[in-house]
Amino acid sequence: MLVQKLIFKAFLLASLLTFGPTFSATSQADIVELYATGAGGDGLLGTNIDPPSTNPGSGGLGPLGITLDTETNILVVHLLWGQENGYETLSGDVTMLHLHGPTESRAPDNFGEVNSNIIINLGNSLNFNPSASSGGLQDSFFVSNEEKAWVLSGRTYINVHTELNPTGEIRGYLIQSVPEPATGLVWMLIAGYGLALRRRR
Repeated sequence: MLVQKLIFKAFLLASLLTFGPTFSATSQADIVELYATGAGGDGLLGTNIDPPSTNPGSGGLGPLGITLDTETNILVVHLLWGQENGYETLSGDVTMLHLHGPTESRAPDNFGEVNSNIIINLGNSLNFNPSASSGGLQDSFFVSNEEKAWVLSGRTYINVHTELNPTGEIRGYLIQSVPEPATGLVWMLIAGYGLALRRRR
């Protein structure tokens, strides 16, 4: 009887962890997390450009990452690049930083597509640091409903330009992050609960 009670309590806890966030999210704005990736890998990379850029550095997301509030249409962008931020230093200071789109197809089918139009000039931000070795950006931007749809459908990318690579040195296509629920844990607990019942009989 004690084993059954313990398994049942564990099952309730796992269910709460799995489905609880879903219920609480309904009363809040839908904050969508995004990550940067491409054919060359996750992050802001020269190999995410086709053909790859010359002597590229590398970059990625800062602690705040990239999020989109689908109610307010506010896009939060936190980017880092260069050796002092844990990445490879760029070939030179950043000359331009843009959010581009829409690509003709959705990620990952748009990896390597020709350059798209500029949606937001991220480099206009007062929080933009162009340093090749310790640069980055942390700011929020408003997007229209149409631009929001492009972001959510995987049809946008971030392009970091330098003098050596005027069409882009490092790039990352934006894709929604999909959290992995603890569904597997729930089913394992259900199976264990059933096994305990059979043994008791």
